[in-house]
Amino acid sequence: MTDRFDPNIPPAGPTDPAIEGEFLGIVGITERPTLGKSNLVVNRAKPFDIEVRWRVFGNLVPLWLTALSVRTKDWVVTAFAESQGPGDEVSLGEVRVPVRGPLFTQDERYKAKLTVPAFTLPEGDPGNTIQAGVYKIVVTTFLDSDLGPVGYDMMGYAEGPIIKVEDPE
Repeated sequence: MTDRFDPNIPPAGPTDPAIEGEFLGIVGITERPTLGKSNLVVNRAKPFDIEVRWRVFGNLVPLWLTALSVRTKDWVVTAFAESQGPGDEVSLGEVRVPVRGPLFTQDERYKAKLTVPAFTLPEGDPGNTIQAGVYKIVVTTFLDSDLGPVGYDMMGYAEGPIIKVEDPE
């Protein structure tokens, strides 16, 4: 899995980072009803969940999140499916996660669950040159800033698993 957060301001010396972010674990795909386990083959006729956890940490986190949370109350978490091979790129939905506060620590942790409705992703069909039915899941987290120029926003992304969409019927 690839993940990236911005801003990532490492320490100037041998101290804690100024501010960084990271995703914790992998982006989990859970099709219901299963035994609560991730699954890389998804039944297109049933909804499935995308679960993601992330954190922001460092000395500047309390100051940074306090400043942003005055006007921005939520992280915006959005999931996308990028076709691997022929097919569509699909937005899977968005949820909002409260920033919290007003007192922040130097290690703030968040989690989100997006439920993707049934029939959102087309299935693949062997020999089909139009739709592969194989997708890479990408999740973004975004905390908007209206403090002035670009650079105070917080944004992270994680490239999750590649899934196969099937219709067992």
